[in-house]
Amino acid sequence: MVIKSAVMIATCLSAPAAIVWSGGGASDDFYNAANWDFSESGSAAMASPTDDAVTITGATINDPSGSFTNLEIGDGLAVTFSGTSFTFSNNNGFTGVNDAGDVASTLNILSGSSMNAQFAAIGIQINVDSTSSLRFRGGGDPINSQTEKTTINLSPGAQLTLASVAEFTEQGADIVVNGVTFAQDPSILSFSGTTATANAVVPELSSSLFATIGALALLGRRRK
Repeated sequence: MVIKSAVMIATCLSAPAAIVWSGGGASDDFYNAANWDFSESGSAAMASPTDDAVTITGATINDPSGSFTNLEIGDGLAVTFSGTSFTFSNNNGFTGVNDAGDVASTLNILSGSSMNAQFAAIGIQINVDSTSSLRFRGGGDPINSQTEKTTINLSPGAQLTLASVAEFTEQGADIVVNGVTFAQDPSILSFSGTTATANAVVPELSSSLFATIGALALLGRRRK
């Protein structure tokens, strides 16, 4: 079944956030409890992996986590950026949980948000809306699906930047616009240097719809 990117994003937004960024800590450390409001959550600290839905709104964050460490999002849970700029100061990124399961973790980049990271890995679905952007600085499989599949779902107008244009070709099966991958149809992206903007995709008519059209045409001829 083909699922449109916009539908996926709307579905993700339907779940209320329980842990909300307050920015009260001395640094932008994701795991610093002082940076979070837990009043709507059963949690009292930011767990790894996350154990509740998380939202960051209207913030500028430079997360100082150590190089090549992971900020883990729990199975079936989401972290949502809204009007937020999130940059990893070192060479790290968000991941799902390495448990060989098939339950995706979700990162929503929405409402004029941006994320600048080294990579994403291990069964994470990243949804980028038409006003937002995502940048991966790393080369050599920054959209890492070796353990569990990671997918970037871009709404038309969303921007994705990789280390090189060649990375888009290498990782084309993991870059999606309206259910169509870059590997299937390179025209879903337009390029300016190593930044790609997602284009609107007109879905192809399914074989069942072609069959229905054919049957109606045949019926029309018989009635003449």
